Amino acid sequence: MLVLNGGGALGAYQYGVYRTLVNRLDERARRDMVVVGASIGAVNGYLLAAHHAAPDAGLEALASFWREVAQPALPFVPFFDARSQRLSATLTGLTFGNPPVFSAVPGGFLTALGLYPATAGYDNRRLVETVARHAQHYTAEKAGPRLMIRAIDIEAAEPVWFDSQERPIVPSMIGASSAIPLLFTPGRHEGRAYWDGDVWHRGLLLPALERLSSPTSEQRWHAITVELFKRAPGMPQGLGEGLDHFRRLFLGARSDDEAREAAERYPKLRLTRIRRDPHPGESASLWLTDWAPDRLAYLIGQGEADAERALASVLP
Repeated sequence: MLVLNGGGALGAYQYGVYRTLVNRLDERARRDMVVVGASIGAVNGYLLAAHHAAPDAGLEALASFWREVAQPALPFVPFFDARSQRLSATLTGLTFGNPPVFSAVPGGFLTALGLYPATAGYDNRRLVETVARHAQHYTAEKAGPRLMIRAIDIEAAEPVWFDSQERPIVPSMIGASSAIPLLFTPGRHEGRAYWDGDVWHRGLLLPALERLSSPTSEQRWHAITVELFKRAPGMPQGLGEGLDHFRRLFLGARSDDEAREAAERYPKLRLTRIRRDPHPGESASLWLTDWAPDRLAYLIGQGEADAERALASVLP
């Protein structure tokens, strides 16, 4: 089982992890894999599942997507240190959006908030269009990974699963799983409105295990979780560092608690956690709007290297 959470442009790290997995898993293991995703994890999971039968197991499809969404930064801050570069890239995305991923609503973010949900600061319909260009649909009727995508049904106030074992997965489901509350207009699929599937008090690992098996099941799962936010001690200085520290503290703690509970409830579970450390200048970067090519390249390489270290002893 491969578990891919949300994190905007940080999803490039997940692509790097998958590059290592392709080298370490044989064709049968990749075909029998269960891929669980939400938000950018839903995007990566959808593309790798839809192209799993390609000779390269979908690597070029993912590479093509990440090349398309890379957005050069404008020089808002005229300095060349890591923090200034990240701030310029963040301001570029905040001001102009990122055309293949999301568009800014006319009138600005604060104006749009006053009209929510009729509108919001950003709209992710561009993401649905981009994903559709790379894969029209995915069905697991033939041999292939089982793909499970989570989204939050706004009206029902509960999570739902789009499961390839039950129905074809289409790009509108990916958009539904990627609409961050308040920042984005709700995602739409078959007439219903959805929010980002990773904006929930529970992560993806335990709900997926509950859907797939019971604690007394004889089936042995090896779950690989790709965690984009790692909790770390330290005293932040300033608003940027404070927001970054809070985000990693909250989401990192959720991952830590979930891993602990999964080990207790599923004693036969084998869990490999691939956990990302912050990149240079990250406290000045916003995961949603910094899609600069240099940052994406760093994240891809970081994910590949971290996966090599984490999997060396478990997938020799």
